[in-house]
Amino acid sequence: MIETRNLRELGKILGILIAEEGSYTYVDKLAYAPSKDLVTFYLREALRDLHSLMRKTRFENEKTPNELKSINFEIIENCIQKLRDVEDRRELRELTSIIASMALTYSASLIQESEKSKGEK
Repeated sequence: MIETRNLRELGKILGILIAEEGSYTYVDKLAYAPSKDLVTFYLREALRDLHSLMRKTRFENEKTPNELKSINFEIIENCIQKLRDVEDRRELRELTSIIASMALTYSASLIQESEKSKGEK
C-alpha cells in the first residue's frame, strides 16, 4: 500500500486546484476512475492545469503561492508510479477515494483560512 503522506501530497495538488479554481472535476473523475489508465490520465490533466496555475501572478487565495512552492514533485512522481503498479481494482478505488478525500479536506482548510484572513482585514 502507498504511504498516507504520499497520497496526501497528491491530494494537496488537487486541493490547491479546487481552492484556486473552484472546480471539483479532477476529484470527481479520479474518485470514480475504473482503471489505472484513467487514473493516470486524470492525474496528468490535473498536473497540466497545475503547471498553468504555477505560472500565474495573481491568485484567489493568498496562501496559494506558498502552497505551490511546497509541493514535493518527487513524492508525486513516486506515488503515480505506485498507483500504476496496483493490480487490484478494489485497492485502486480505495486509493483514489483517499486521494479525493484528502484533496477535499485540503481545499476546505485553504478556503477556511482565506475566509478568516479576509474577515480580519
